[in-house]
Amino acid sequence: MPEMVKNQAIMRFKLAGIDNYDATGCYNMDCPGYTRVDGAVIAPGDAIHPVSNVPDGPRQCITLRVLKDKKSGDWWVYYGFNKSPTGVGYFPRSLFSYLAEKADGMQFGAFVQAKKALPTPPMGSGALPNGGKGRAASFTDIRFIDQDGNSSPIKEDLPMFVTDRKCHAITHIDHAACYYGGPGGCMR
Repeated sequence: MPEMVKNQAIMRFKLAGIDNYDATGCYNMDCPGYTRVDGAVIAPGDAIHPVSNVPDGPRQCITLRVLKDKKSGDWWVYYGFNKSPTGVGYFPRSLFSYLAEKADGMQFGAFVQAKKALPTPPMGSGALPNGGKGRAASFTDIRFIDQDGNSSPIKEDLPMFVTDRKCHAITHIDHAACYYGGPGGCMR
């Protein structure tokens, strides 16, 4: 019997380190120096729960923001679960050379992982994005926040990477939103 993997959302961060991944870089709390705010309910790498249960169950709204503080230069992580986001911690400016002044790119998305020779788990709600609103998982109100704190919706499409479209997919960005997900079941 194949090992079952529970569908869950994880707040995941990938940091390039001082040499843009030539020899350094890390994920989540494996990155030394992250400072968690007292009372923070989540940290990079933690599972977010409960997840939405679509189409008939409750729908969750998770808000994530990453902002550079103008005074300190630290990169703050904000998180909100069905409410406005609050600061949960930060990556100090001293950790970076490339991000010390500014970010020159961003990525967002979803991923699934399975042990070799096991089928991949579902992504998002388990529905492919052609199921649209009410069935597939979504990213909404996708925004870029500039150095002065002004935000603007991302309206142009971004490059996409999908391993196997019959198992997982994502739509193009339209009005600062896109749908993603899939039933899984692919073998590596």
